[in-house]
Amino acid sequence: MRGVVSVPGHVAILFALLFLAGCVGSPATSRSADDIVAMPLTNTYWQLLSIGGEPVSETNADQKPHILFLDDGRVSGFSGCNQYMGNYQVTGENLLFDSMSSTRRACPDNQTEQLLFAALAKTVGVNLESIELRLLGEAGEELAVFEASRMK
Repeated sequence: MRGVVSVPGHVAILFALLFLAGCVGSPATSRSADDIVAMPLTNTYWQLLSIGGEPVSETNADQKPHILFLDDGRVSGFSGCNQYMGNYQVTGENLLFDSMSSTRRACPDNQTEQLLFAALAKTVGVNLESIELRLLGEAGEELAVFEASRMK
C-alpha cells in the first residue's frame, strides 16, 4: 500500500512553477557549465565588494570584510578590523539589523569599518540577485554590495 504525502498549497505551487520554468527555459544542451546559480541569503559567506558605490580596498589580511546570516536570525561578520554580531529580520524585501555589537580592536585605518557599520545601521531593504547581495537604504539607495564567495 502506498502512502500519501500531504504538501501545503504554497509549496505545491512553488514546485509547479519551478517545474514549468524548467520546461520553458532553454534546452539543457545550450546551458554552459558557467551558469550562475542564485545563492541563498542564509549560510552563505558574503564578501564585501563596495560601500556607497565605492569599491572596498584590498587588504593584506587573511580575512576579508564579510557578513554571514544564520537561519536563526543571528548575523555575524568581519569589518576589516573587528568581528561584529547581532540580529536581523527579513520580511519580504525589508531587512533590519538589531542589537549589533563588535569587538573593540584598535586599527590604523578603520574607514571601511566605519562605513560598513553606518550602512548596516541605515539598512531597511535587501536585494538578492544571483551571487550579489545589496543592502538598501530608505530611499532605495545602494548602501553596500556583497558577493557570495568561498571562505578561505
